Amino acid sequence: MNAGARVFGALCIGFAAPAGLIAASPAVVAETGAGLALPVPGSYRLDHIQRVPFGIVLEGNRFPRELSRYTTGVITLLSFFYSYCADPNGCPLAFDAFEQVRKAILAHPEQYGGVRLVFLSLDPAHDTPDMLKTFARRYEESAAIVPWHFLTSYSYLFLNPVLRNMGEEISIDRDASGSGGRVLNHLLKVFLIDNQGWVREIYSNQSLDPAAILGDIKTLSLEAAGGDGLLR
Repeated sequence: MNAGARVFGALCIGFAAPAGLIAASPAVVAETGAGLALPVPGSYRLDHIQRVPFGIVLEGNRFPRELSRYTTGVITLLSFFYSYCADPNGCPLAFDAFEQVRKAILAHPEQYGGVRLVFLSLDPAHDTPDMLKTFARRYEESAAIVPWHFLTSYSYLFLNPVLRNMGEEISIDRDASGSGGRVLNHLLKVFLIDNQGWVREIYSNQSLDPAAILGDIKTLSLEAAGGDGLLR
């Protein structure tokens, strides 16, 4: 388990609950973790996959906010999670990828204020606004540069329509260890969303590579700055 996943695990102690690429250039500037060459940012276009649906979420208190507040205006990296997730191929993997993206943006001032990170809880009964403040406080110091929002909802009545429209399915099992807790089963998906609220790429646990994500973020930044985003 990598360092970011270990941090996620440490934060969870005590919380256990009962693109397509078009016109890709052969030129590369980076490699994925598997050693695969990545195209130059701006040398390809990311498809418009779907709009982020309407939703009501909570952050920090029980005052309702529209989900669009967190998915428009700047480029957004969004994933669903739950605070007590222990699956190394699930939430901790997403957490580590987000950490690496965040650190890379902090090292590149030209990206300051242009990207936000969002985690939206799959367990609104357990992951209350007050509880999620524990996660949010860790990133308060750099919130003006790379905000990381930890969101929840009132109940599944509010969450389920968002999950359905985003293609995210969950099921609930009892913890096999006999602890009496529960496990939320879901397929890890991370959504890259442009500043207009369009999902432009969806990463799975097989494609969640920070270098590729950063290249796609740069591609969307170039698109927003200069039309279609393709280098001429």
